[in-house]
Amino acid sequence: MRFDNKYLHQNLFQALPLELGLQVFGSILGYIVVVLVMSNRQTWITQSHLWCLTGIQILKTIVVIITGGHDSNHLTYQTVPKDPNWIFVGPEFHSLHHVYPDRYIGSFIKLFDWIWGTAYTFRGKRFVITGASGAFGQAMITELECEGVQSIHKLEFGYEWDHHDYEKALPTLSTCDVLIMAHGTESSDGVKFNCDSSAQLVQLFKQHRKNKRSNPTLPEVWYIGSEIEFRPSWGNKELEPYSESKRRFLPYARSFFDDPDILYRHIVSSSFPSSIGYALFSGRWAAKTTMWWIRRGARYIPVTHTGVAFFHFYKFIYYFVSLQGDGDVKSPIK
Repeated sequence: MRFDNKYLHQNLFQALPLELGLQVFGSILGYIVVVLVMSNRQTWITQSHLWCLTGIQILKTIVVIITGGHDSNHLTYQTVPKDPNWIFVGPEFHSLHHVYPDRYIGSFIKLFDWIWGTAYTFRGKRFVITGASGAFGQAMITELECEGVQSIHKLEFGYEWDHHDYEKALPTLSTCDVLIMAHGTESSDGVKFNCDSSAQLVQLFKQHRKNKRSNPTLPEVWYIGSEIEFRPSWGNKELEPYSESKRRFLPYARSFFDDPDILYRHIVSSSFPSSIGYALFSGRWAAKTTMWWIRRGARYIPVTHTGVAFFHFYKFIYYFVSLQGDGDVKSPIK
């Protein structure tokens, strides 16, 4: 993301005045609509408010023209950094609109992008997924194939990576844009498989992908968690190893969530039918719900029909940050 001086005058004297005209027209039109729909013409918006807003818009455009287009939403980036704003549009969000003109539409708040699902784009990205043969993995691949992604690679356990040699996955990890970790087990090896392997793969991906500049966005990690990360196993002895392994990963997840070098998405899902057992909703439902949230820019993704994932959002955000701050989260890489 950089400025091209070849278009400087075209931007200052054609694009910006046209944009100002549309803003003023929209403000006047909005004022007229409000006046017409309110009973007895009694509104909390007056003409003085309209003229004040128009003056602010004109003043802002003049400042942008004087500064040569270098306003607060237009900065030079080699790779667009992580967006720290949830509601308001900053330079990180708006920069991606210039890369993907049909996405990241909002200029002040993200309401439009939340409604229409334009706060993310899958187009042209290279995906790698573990657990591709599982119920969720298969459904996610089907969803991604409909989104115009560049490629989807299935990272096979026992062939491209295993618990004794993770570096076999380096050629694949170093050339992808998004790593989806959808593998899991409820066996006694759950900690090694559900926690340690995920932490290892993320660390390797981060270390060997962060200097690649083939994409203007940060490399991404999507981890498929479970509501059992936060709730008890209710005395089910078979689920206790699975619950423990998922909980073990949470401090790592919280650390990755704040990492400035990767964009980490934590997907907290209700149960769906898989080798682990029967459930009410399908893996396809879980994948579709996941994609719905990601299109709206979500990084903590509640794929839930029970409501547990919504309830534990604040626990994930505010409790595990203290573990990171105490230095308890250490890399599993030896």
